[in-house]
Amino acid sequence: MIRALLFSSVVAVVTVLPYMRPAPIYDATFTVAQQVYTGTAAFAVDRRGTVSGKLQLSQPAVVVGMLGGAVKSGTWTFEYPYEIPALGCVGAVKGTATFAPDRKTVSGTATVAGACTEKPESATFTFKLRERK
Repeated sequence: MIRALLFSSVVAVVTVLPYMRPAPIYDATFTVAQQVYTGTAAFAVDRRGTVSGKLQLSQPAVVVGMLGGAVKSGTWTFEYPYEIPALGCVGAVKGTATFAPDRKTVSGTATVAGACTEKPESATFTFKLRERK
């Protein structure tokens, strides 16, 4: 009985996975302490407004973040962890952003803190949706 339930659960998950749409990809630009970082952000917002995804900045240094938070009335409030692998340090990004009505642009302000900064730093950022090919 347990094997039958387990097997049917696995089949259901495997059947659904190919139909899940990938998260939209945005070109990301962060400005922290007058330094501009660029890369990508891929994230989705579910029906309840919960944000999940990944930030991958690549220039001038690799910065990886796991996006989170929630969107309510077009405003994204977030606090998520980030890491700079080359420095072996971690920190957190906390702030708010506004979605354009067409959701093609997200822009906001944040505070970047943790072991990767000497002191908390103010930041601005913009995500611009890449057109699907």
